[in-house]
Amino acid sequence: MKFLSSKLDLDSFFDSLAQAQERFLLLDYDGTLAPFRIKRDQAFPYPGVTELLNDIRQTQKTQIVIISGRAIQDLIPLLNLAPLPEIWGSHGWEHLDTNGKYTISLFDEATSEALSEAKDSINSLGLMSFCEQKPVSLAIHWRGLQSESMSSIQRQVEERWKELEKKSNLKIHSFDGGVELRISGKDKGTSVESIICNLNEGAKIAYLGDDATDEDAFRALKTKGLSVLVREELRSTDADLWIKPPDELIEFLTRWRQACLALS
Repeated sequence: MKFLSSKLDLDSFFDSLAQAQERFLLLDYDGTLAPFRIKRDQAFPYPGVTELLNDIRQTQKTQIVIISGRAIQDLIPLLNLAPLPEIWGSHGWEHLDTNGKYTISLFDEATSEALSEAKDSINSLGLMSFCEQKPVSLAIHWRGLQSESMSSIQRQVEERWKELEKKSNLKIHSFDGGVELRISGKDKGTSVESIICNLNEGAKIAYLGDDATDEDAFRALKTKGLSVLVREELRSTDADLWIKPPDELIEFLTRWRQACLALS
């Protein structure tokens, strides 16, 4: 565990968390709650994480929100949380509220056609086995491949997609283990902004994430909450705190649970 902000006092944060009337625990999924897996449908949470999240929810003093680049329908079988928490999927384009109401933001026909063209380009390259199709994006995954194969796939894909970037509302984003072409206008930061915009001043909030796509959320939360980078190796980040999974992640969630129980 390493403090990345000179202003961070973690003990004070958890002390104030115990006193707070509103608590929000915002969580990325892949790489944060769960280890990366080559077979993405087998990326279940680290041992102990699901139990801790259920314990935290049972205190009825924390709203847990999952904010992920995955499509919501792909997240639900992995979470194993009942009832389901609030979920923002596809980098904020999809939303599932705590009542089970699902919504997806609309986009124009031209953007839809550009996504179809992007998919056709992947098909023509013979790379559909590496492609994940989401409601508002396409992602190419190369985790587990040899470096030469990864570089070749990346070069071919980005060569095609850069042409689409020039003439559409689509933008290329790199992530840990691949590259994604998605619609501009929403990201994990806009999801965080939607959550915190109407909160009381005394609300305590933390966001945990691992990837470059989580930096938008860290920046959105700056000065308003605690941003936690969760990954094995430190990288350049706007987060306040760096923890290594799974042990330090379990420690953090355990302290959160203890703070929720402090006044029970």
